[in-house]
Amino acid sequence: MKRIYQDYHMHSSISPDSNVPIEEMCQAALDKGFREIAITDHFEFYSKGVIEYRFNEAYLEEYSKTIKACIEKFDGRLIIKKGIELGQQHLQLEMSNRILQSYKFDFVLGSVHKINKLDLSQIKYNYSIIDIYCKRYLEQVYELVDKGDFDSLAHLDLIKRYASQLNVEVNLIDYRIELAQIFERLIERNKGLEINTSSLRQGLDEPFPTVPILKMYKSMGGEIITIGSDAHNPFDIGRDFDRVISILEEIGFRNIYTFDNRKSQRIELF
Repeated sequence: MKRIYQDYHMHSSISPDSNVPIEEMCQAALDKGFREIAITDHFEFYSKGVIEYRFNEAYLEEYSKTIKACIEKFDGRLIIKKGIELGQQHLQLEMSNRILQSYKFDFVLGSVHKINKLDLSQIKYNYSIIDIYCKRYLEQVYELVDKGDFDSLAHLDLIKRYASQLNVEVNLIDYRIELAQIFERLIERNKGLEINTSSLRQGLDEPFPTVPILKMYKSMGGEIITIGSDAHNPFDIGRDFDRVISILEEIGFRNIYTFDNRKSQRIELF
């Protein structure tokens, strides 16, 4: 039976939304039989004039020091990649570029969590406004894909999670023009697309993004796929990766990608 041994989206207690140390996450991944992981703790960017006290140089130094110690401790047993998830980096490109030049990451996720300073989780979704917010979300995703310096686009379809919590259905495949623009630029810039399984443990029946969106990406020539559980605790590491295998086979993706020093490496699955 085919299996994915690489989890490229994980968080630790360095991030403000997890309380599990990096070492514990690494040990759990090893115990589950994983061969390679990327710790991708958050770093959020905001519109100019908005400062978040947690995301600063001390934060990055703590992360770098901690993950370096884990890389050394697990050497020969588990490959640990120094990663980061940069949220809305297109809003602060100069600062983002300084960070990427100063801290040598193996892998960078690009993501959109906010629209105009408002977190996607804080929007009061209903059917009268959902079209507006889907378009605004995709506009921000395009800005990120057009300008950002990242390796793989994280959890496209994220707005679906929060809308569903208010019983509002979202199908981003309905926005084919916007998605086509995003994928055209993503492929042109040789960036990847993440399959994120967190939705499958949160009451949704497909990963982020959904199968129709993944099929569209492939039909346009997209090839670079990374796989991430978006785990914030040991239990969720690698969850539902068996579903991903079936989806990849159904769509016709034969490979997934890992990264080292921000250079992609292809892993053949089928």
